[in-house]
Amino acid sequence: MARGARRGAVALLVVLVALIGIVLGARALWNKAQSAVASDGCDFGSYHLNLTRSQNAATIVGVVLKRGLPEHAAVLVLGAALQESKLDNIPAGQGDRDSVGVLQQRPSQGWGTEAQLADIRYATGVFLDAMLKVPDWRTAPLSQVIQEVQVSADGSAYARHESQATAMSGVLMGLTPGGVTCDFGKPAKPAATRTVASELASELPVQTPETSASVVRVSGAGWATTAWLITHAAHYGIDRVSYSGRSWIRSKGWRNDSLASSANEVRATLASLS
Repeated sequence: MARGARRGAVALLVVLVALIGIVLGARALWNKAQSAVASDGCDFGSYHLNLTRSQNAATIVGVVLKRGLPEHAAVLVLGAALQESKLDNIPAGQGDRDSVGVLQQRPSQGWGTEAQLADIRYATGVFLDAMLKVPDWRTAPLSQVIQEVQVSADGSAYARHESQATAMSGVLMGLTPGGVTCDFGKPAKPAATRTVASELASELPVQTPETSASVVRVSGAGWATTAWLITHAAHYGIDRVSYSGRSWIRSKGWRNDSLASSANEVRATLASLS
């Protein structure tokens, strides 16, 4: 082979190696970026939500549970919230006209004050009050019932969220064991266990939780309480939630756990400060 041809071949090889390096490097960066984005949220089966929306959904379903209503009520209110706000608690002045909150209810239409509607529990409660006045709310199509409550411009849009609302309600009502997992970085400063216990008791129909320095125990609770704690884990700095022979661990997801053998107690362990 002539010297010029050899040099050309070597140069081409160098270029190819460089291109391969660039492609592999870009792929590694892309995978790392995807992993970082995907880790910051919760998975309800095939549905992924960010941490705030997941927490808001759990708060909404907590109102349904405290009222003793069936799962279908949770499907309806979640379906409405997914369409109205994507489960964001939208502040006054940032929604459509004077709409406020996760359900985009309007003070001018008699739903309540801006401050009241910014409270997810209040907003959910007044939605449920209106829903219960719909005679066939248990059996009529989801979009029809929600439209009678919300009176939006296009009631048919609610139907597109029925599958997701059904999947999420099953998990958050405790009907789908271990149906949610959340991923996020190590908490910088976990909340006090008494704070977690107080908020849990205010949102779910549970016995008064017991607390120690790093553990919250809820006797007589089940999968709904487990799901609430996991969806609120990033907010409070919870590292592990254990129930009925299984544990959700922040950095690992769900694992079988012989120490979580009690079927009558949910236990949440907050992250260590060390």
